[in-house]
Amino acid sequence: MKAKTWNMVVLTSVCAILALIAIGTVIIDPFLHYHAPLKALEYPLKDERYQNDGIARWYDYNAIITGSSMVQNFKASEFDELMGVKSIKIAFSGATYFELHNNIDRALAYNPNVKMVLCAIDGNRLATAADANEYEGYPEYLYDANPFNDVQYVLNKEVVPKTIAVINYTRAGEKTPTMDQYGSWSRYKSYGRDAVLATLTELPEFAEERIFTEEELCTIEENVVKNILQLAVENPEVDFYLFYPPYSICFWEALHNTKQLRAQIEAEKLATKLLLQASNIHLYGFADRMDIIGDLDNYTDSLHYSEEINSVILRMIREKEGLLTSNNYEEYYERIQELYENYDYTTIRE
Repeated sequence: MKAKTWNMVVLTSVCAILALIAIGTVIIDPFLHYHAPLKALEYPLKDERYQNDGIARWYDYNAIITGSSMVQNFKASEFDELMGVKSIKIAFSGATYFELHNNIDRALAYNPNVKMVLCAIDGNRLATAADANEYEGYPEYLYDANPFNDVQYVLNKEVVPKTIAVINYTRAGEKTPTMDQYGSWSRYKSYGRDAVLATLTELPEFAEERIFTEEELCTIEENVVKNILQLAVENPEVDFYLFYPPYSICFWEALHNTKQLRAQIEAEKLATKLLLQASNIHLYGFADRMDIIGDLDNYTDSLHYSEEINSVILRMIREKEGLLTSNNYEEYYERIQELYENYDYTTIRE
C-alpha cells in the first residue's frame, strides 16, 4: 500500500472512531449536558460536579436543595411534602460559598419557576475568600452555552468509561437514583461516641484568644454579600431557607480549646446581620440545640450528622424553630457564647 493511501486509511479510521465516541457521548450523555436521562437507560448519578448542572438544566422542579455534605442526606421527598414543592438535590462535597452561588445562579437562570432554595451555610467556611474554589479541574465546559468547548466533553477519554457505565448500569438492572438517594452517604457511616472520637486529633490548648483583623472581617463580609445576600436580593421572588449546620459538641470543644470560640461566633453573627437584610432570606441557627449537638450518637465525626438529623432540621424549619430575626439574633449569639464558654467538655469522654 502506498504511503499516501495508508495515511488516508489511518486518518479516516481515526476520524471514524472519534466520531463514534462523540456520537455515543452525545446520545447517552452521562453528565446530562444535552438532555435529561433517556427513558431507556438508567444513570449512575455519582459525579456531583459533573452532573449537578445537567440535573438543574433538565429535571422538572420548582425548589432546590443545595449545599455541602451537610445537605446530602436530605430526602427531597420529605422536603417536598413539608413545604409543598417539587425539588432537586444538587449538593457538592466540600462546597465553598462561591461554588454554591454559581450553582444556584445557573439553576435559577435555567428554571424561572423556582420559588424556594434550601441551603446550608457552613460556619467553618465564612472566612474564606469570596472567589475561593478548592476543587481542581472544574468542568466549566459543562456550565456554559459554548458548543465549541464541548470537545472537552465529547472527545474526553475519561468520559468514555462513564458512557459505558450507563450501559452496564442499565444492563445490571439498576435504577437511576432518586433525589432522596442522590449523594446520600449516611448508610455507609458508623455513628456514636467511639466513631466520632476516633476521627479526632489532639489539639494543643492555645493561650491567646483568636481575634479577627479588619481585613479578615472584610473577607467574611465580601464572601457573604457577594455569594449569598446579592443572590437573594437579585431574586426577590425566591424564598431562601438558609441554616447553619448543627456541628457536634466536639467542634465547639475544638474552638474552645484553641481560643477560637469568640471569633467563630463573631463571624457568624456578622454573617447573620448581613443576611437578615433580605426579606426573602429565612435564616436558622441550631447551635443551642444540645439535644442534637450534645448527643454523639447523631454524628459520624465532629461535623457530620446522620440522615435522621437532616429530617429533624426539615421539621424545625417547617415549624420555624431556630429562626433568627433582627429581634432575636443578638440574644441567640450571647446565649451560645455563654453555653460553650462554660460547657464541661470533660463529659464528652466519660
